[in-house]
Amino acid sequence: MVSRFVVGRRAAKPAAVPEAEAPLLSASSPGLTGIEGKQLPRCRVEVATHTAKNWGGRHENEDRCMAAHDCLGDQLEFHTVGVLDGHDTDSASDLVAKLLPGAVGRRIKEGLPISEAYMEAMAEMEDRLKREHATAGTCVNSCTIAGGRVWCANLGDCRAALVTLEATPAGAAKAEQITWLSRDHKASCPTEQKRIEAVGGCVIEGRVEGLEPSRTLGDFDVKMTVKPGVISIVPEVRTVDIGTGKALGRRAVLMCATDGIWDVMSGQDLCKLTQARKDLGAYFNMEALAEAPKAGMQALKELAEDIVQFALAKGSRDDCTCLVAMISVLPE
Repeated sequence: MVSRFVVGRRAAKPAAVPEAEAPLLSASSPGLTGIEGKQLPRCRVEVATHTAKNWGGRHENEDRCMAAHDCLGDQLEFHTVGVLDGHDTDSASDLVAKLLPGAVGRRIKEGLPISEAYMEAMAEMEDRLKREHATAGTCVNSCTIAGGRVWCANLGDCRAALVTLEATPAGAAKAEQITWLSRDHKASCPTEQKRIEAVGGCVIEGRVEGLEPSRTLGDFDVKMTVKPGVISIVPEVRTVDIGTGKALGRRAVLMCATDGIWDVMSGQDLCKLTQARKDLGAYFNMEALAEAPKAGMQALKELAEDIVQFALAKGSRDDCTCLVAMISVLPE
């Protein structure tokens, strides 16, 4: 696919958007049942996706997206969205994309804390893959959104970021801050190398038995040759509260993307592309928002495509997939 972006001469550099990292979720944090019934802000979520196959078509596109909506009790809605990067065919990423949202949702409704719900759901997915696939594997980045808060569970080197927005006098949307919701899990990362060696594994040239991501589902051809836990299925879970803001509420764009995007794109690139989609300002129009603004939704679709196209222009040769979710935390 040929990108519509041209990377060349650059204009004057604008001020950088502040960047932060979401904190890890503690094991004792309550599940959604612990906040059900409390006065939480109303939260609306709209999703768009775009994907492009690897340069040269060396193999079929092994990336997948997932998006599901569920409800806890009568009032608390929650959404589970994310991306998966498969390897050695798409069989693992395809299966997990179909089953993981439901597996997480069931455990949330049973009252498990978010981190525990994801740990158990990942273990269930691993068991399913054992019965069906010998060598295929997948990285997973999954986010749960409810009541103005986002939880992100990550295995591997997909990544999620949250760009909070503010309305401009001209009616557009300006990036206020970008918060990273996950860290990559690669064998070459110092923290992951230390973890691997602590459980008896060995990292050679940034890989374990040829596998670069150090936390995955599947990949049993590798996992059978190393000690248990070397290639982990335990996700890191981080969380961030978007807040309620003032009279207009709060708006934030969640971006989940595979490593084909992040290999070449920075957080500042992401903010620039978001601000360029001026029609995202329609999400600050309360009357239009009540009717699912066509201008805003079209801008969201184009933003997902922009991110993929920009990665191609920057030279990415991998499958490139991006899911964007506009989170509108509405005033009471």
